[in-house]
Amino acid sequence: MDLLTIGDVAIDLYMKIGAKDGLPLVEGGTEPKICFYHGSKIPVEHFETAVAGNSLNVAVGGKKLGLETVIYTEIGDDENGERVVTELNNHGVETTFCSKTPGHDTNVNSVIIYGNDRTIFSYHAERNYKILDWEKPKWIYYTSMGKGFEDFQHKLIDYVKQNPGVGVAFNPGTIQMKHGLKTFENVLEITDIFFLNREEAIALVGKGETEELHQKLHKLGPKMTVITDSNSGASCSDGSKVTFQNSYSDERPIADKTGAGDAFASAFLSAIFYGKPAETALKWGVVNAGSIIKEIGTTKGLLTKKEIEGIIKQI
Repeated sequence: MDLLTIGDVAIDLYMKIGAKDGLPLVEGGTEPKICFYHGSKIPVEHFETAVAGNSLNVAVGGKKLGLETVIYTEIGDDENGERVVTELNNHGVETTFCSKTPGHDTNVNSVIIYGNDRTIFSYHAERNYKILDWEKPKWIYYTSMGKGFEDFQHKLIDYVKQNPGVGVAFNPGTIQMKHGLKTFENVLEITDIFFLNREEAIALVGKGETEELHQKLHKLGPKMTVITDSNSGASCSDGSKVTFQNSYSDERPIADKTGAGDAFASAFLSAIFYGKPAETALKWGVVNAGSIIKEIGTTKGLLTKKEIEGIIKQI
């Protein structure tokens, strides 16, 4: 097994809404805002559903790039859970460890797409993750879980220490970030690649220039830190050198930014798996992220290894 991803999955409900439909942009402040009258009915320009979740997105992205990929996730025994398993199988991701809990529902998120960005109302049910009898992976990608994730982390740390040679990539999810650094700093001691966006990095270590953010993050324990920064691209550091890469975009309009970070992470990690240097891994990441945002959903725009290698020759 090349890659084992661990974390929650969901069904995303996408609603694309235009300003003419009753959600005008509110001017002022540091962040754009949209508003609506509570109790009103808002017309939706476009609606669709898709399987999603950080662990799922990275698993599919890794598989698309040629990695033998397995996902471990805890889901419900409902129709949405069946859909998750079916679509993962269709992508070629091993689903033996998609564990269904009787009487529970699979997570569902609501995503409002407005203009070139999106707002996600995410839901993470409390699950009982545990170490299962999986084949020793070359890499583990640990990411978002619901309340109670701390207990699983202790088990994961013990597993990694008992299985030397397993690489660990970590990207904390919404609930983990909300609970704060103290609840997952123990994981950072075994982390080889720590993925964050700029806002998350600032939330953990405070404001600063990119080099300073990397320096502070390294002090928490990870061997390599990676920071994505939307239109500004991405950067990574091995503790001694910070490498930067501009973002990538083709001529197609942006459709949905959901899953861009996961597309980046799956490509960056895959490049590292193939022995590529950090500079190349960053290029793989921004190209995959630049492609995913041109489609609605978190898997439609993912690229193959051949496609990425063809594009990076031009940038």
